[in-house]
Amino acid sequence: MLRRKPLQFQLGKNKRTRVLVLKMMSLPNNSLNDTTKRKELAIIKTSLYLFDFIFITAVGLFIFKTVQQNSEMKKKVQYFLLCHHLLCCSLFSCFGVAHNTIRALAVESPKIVFWIIFGVQVAIGEGVLITLTLMTLNRCFAVCWPFRYISLVHTVKHKVMICVWIITMFKSMCLLLIEGKDKSPEDMFEVVPSCSIVLDGLFARTMGIILILFLGAIIIISYCLLCREGKHAGHFNSSNNKARKTIIIHGLHLSLLLFPPLIIIAVKRPSENFILNLTAFVVFSFAQCFSPVVYGLRNKELQTKLFNRQRISLCTGRMINGRDIQQPQLND
Repeated sequence: MLRRKPLQFQLGKNKRTRVLVLKMMSLPNNSLNDTTKRKELAIIKTSLYLFDFIFITAVGLFIFKTVQQNSEMKKKVQYFLLCHHLLCCSLFSCFGVAHNTIRALAVESPKIVFWIIFGVQVAIGEGVLITLTLMTLNRCFAVCWPFRYISLVHTVKHKVMICVWIITMFKSMCLLLIEGKDKSPEDMFEVVPSCSIVLDGLFARTMGIILILFLGAIIIISYCLLCREGKHAGHFNSSNNKARKTIIIHGLHLSLLLFPPLIIIAVKRPSENFILNLTAFVVFSFAQCFSPVVYGLRNKELQTKLFNRQRISLCTGRMINGRDIQQPQLND
């Protein structure tokens, strides 16, 4: 009788077969680790998105009310763009909370729902970066071409913002259609507890990287023009530390908003680069959270209006409380 050779001897004879068998044995563990890492990443993202949403919405409401109650500030383009930027930041965080909560809790839903929520979030995220670029261009036009600024910018501000919303939504919808062209209707409406990463194709990621690099180039050119004009006007002398400090703060904030999305888009599989993806997202989240502070609360005019508004409301509240206390004495 012929004895069968042990499995280890057979596998040792063919190294390629041994490697394939080991890979097949490790597949369930790898898939389990990927699922765990995705769930942990979704939980962390949900928490950060929720914090950003609460903070940006709270500060944004104060800024919205202050701008709306002041007729002079309502006419200025910088506050118009600031309000739209804060609105985009708040909505982006809101849809981020919704999308990552569904993924973290493994809520069963059709795939098309995941795609729509994530597509809208991507469109609003692009709106965040585009409004930042428009704010930089607005300041550049106001400083470098002050005589053409009023006639040009004030007439097109509403049209530009409408075009931004339409273009970002249309671009996101087109990318979703391209991503799902190979999917059948049954697959799109299949109810699943979790959906794979959306817009992970090469075309979608390339378009995202090109857009961020294009907006970054516009911002760099605008700040270079601002610095050149400031040097000619003498604003960046040794005694004017505030102007240089503002440029440094804006440059650092913009770099923290632009570079992390590039890393997140370039990394194809977040579960394989968990630490890198998480670090980039945390940096981007905190940079976005500081947008109301950098562009809103640091503004001297807005600080004055906010302080006056709070002081008037406190004085009004004290007067009303004083009348409420004195009224029973008058009746007696």
